[in-house]
Amino acid sequence: ADWFMRLPLAANIIEQGMIKFPGFFAQAESYGLSALVFGLAAFAEIGGGIAILLGGLIRNIWIADLLTRLAGLAIALVVAGVIVMIYFGPFSGWQLQGMLLAVGLFFFLRGNGDVHGRVLI
Repeated sequence: ADWFMRLPLAANIIEQGMIKFPGFFAQAESYGLSALVFGLAAFAEIGGGIAILLGGLIRNIWIADLLTRLAGLAIALVVAGVIVMIYFGPFSGWQLQGMLLAVGLFFFLRGNGDVHGRVLI
């Protein structure tokens, strides 16, 4: 059932990372970010989306659970940064980012939910 969250999260977040590359330096400058920070955000988005998918494909081992949790954390941090930098203020306009943040936090806190011998939420 978690694939109903993994697939759209990964698709959205990977796309957000990929669209940073055409005109990379101009985009970074337009947001007032250094190329390093902008590149780290793109890497976190692409890598986080791929890791969310891989974590779902590899089950019942601790490393896949850790991969899912780290991906969820990376996604949540990047999306929280986007909300603060771009959408801070009235709620209108950042509903998608709010949902991405919530799903990223879900995977950070829950992991894969199938590692034996651990208390999971």
